Amino acid sequence: MISTSTNDPEPSAPDESRVGFLNGQWLSHSEMSLSIDDVGFRQGVTAVERLRTYGGRIFAIDAHLRRWEWSTSKLRINPLPSMQATESLLGELLQRNAVFARDQDVGITMFATPGLVGQSDPTFGMHLNPLNHQRIDLHRQRGQAIVVTDVRQPPASCWPRSIKTRSRIHYYLADAFAAQHHADSLGVLIDDDGTITETSTSNIAVVSSGAIYSPPADRVLAGVTQLMIELLAQDASISWTKTPISVSQLVDADEVLLMGTDGGIWFGSSVSNHAIGNGEPGSVFLELRERFDQLVGDTLA
Repeated sequence: MISTSTNDPEPSAPDESRVGFLNGQWLSHSEMSLSIDDVGFRQGVTAVERLRTYGGRIFAIDAHLRRWEWSTSKLRINPLPSMQATESLLGELLQRNAVFARDQDVGITMFATPGLVGQSDPTFGMHLNPLNHQRIDLHRQRGQAIVVTDVRQPPASCWPRSIKTRSRIHYYLADAFAAQHHADSLGVLIDDDGTITETSTSNIAVVSSGAIYSPPADRVLAGVTQLMIELLAQDASISWTKTPISVSQLVDADEVLLMGTDGGIWFGSSVSNHAIGNGEPGSVFLELRERFDQLVGDTLA
């Protein structure tokens, strides 16, 4: 998931060291911009996909491209490059940024809008993002605080929650709420029935008596990292059920799992100032983190 958190700055990287793709052209990072007449700016209609590399290779690219195709089709943004052409462009993006991406793994953002007002050609681009590896590792080792907010997830009647868009004011407000209560925290959004949904950067699951529970698929973003973690849990014979989760179930959980593109899998150390377990990584998290690291060839375990 894409970070819009008010407390999650990315490390800076010189613009001249990065090259992006926008509407058929390769441009320096500083030249990547949208017109104020673009529908993506005018109305916030922007499909987005966030990927990252592990060991220099794009993680779960097929799953990301399937979600990208789903998001752009639901927002009726077309025509866009085929999935094969998009994968080729992603490969070229990494090649053109070899100096920037050589020493550590990076994030990748793709985006598309309906284009300029009154025109039919969509806007399409992609660029690299530095990742805050120090912060990611800290959350994997020591966890991250989460705060339940009063910010509600937009109803599915507006747009499917399973698509990835730049219409993220609700995430911003949830993190702004959380920041007032706990530094370096994530705000948890709630649904109309008061159950929890997700955060700005992660899907959430709770662990109770060794079993995993997460919100129903139609209530949250279709997280690619969560999909991979679900498969790892299946391989480990860990039960996983999708069901509405109340705030009390979140607070009383044995463990809280957080899953997103940038950080992979990490854990919630507290919920609204209530410690989860003893605040340390739990056994289910440690099992899945080890399996995830094996999957991506990571060395952070």
